Amino acid sequence: MTKHHASVLGMAVAFTLGLTALTVDAGAAPRNIKTVVLDCKQGWRAGAGGSYGGIGFNLSCANGRDSVRLEDPVGSAYNVRIGVEDESIGADCAYFGDDATVTETCIAVKFTIR
Repeated sequence: MTKHHASVLGMAVAFTLGLTALTVDAGAAPRNIKTVVLDCKQGWRAGAGGSYGGIGFNLSCANGRDSVRLEDPVGSAYNVRIGVEDESIGADCAYFGDDATVTETCIAVKFTIR
């Protein structure tokens, strides 16, 4: 192999690697992350289960909050069932819809998707 052929071959390899890098970078889309939060007021306990954009989740809280991150949901359809209780009362709430953000309250427990 002559010096010229080696140089041309080296440039071809560098060009190919550069195109591969550009192709990989061009295909990398930003992640769509949604955070689901269940927030219990003082004295309340709750559990919630459902799905958003085809991704299932389960949360629970007692005098505080719980959250989970959902990566790349498909669409924005959601459904959730929430059971809440304190020392004297209990309730069961169910919500469904199709929204980019969700805010629902079941007695003293707040449920959000952002």
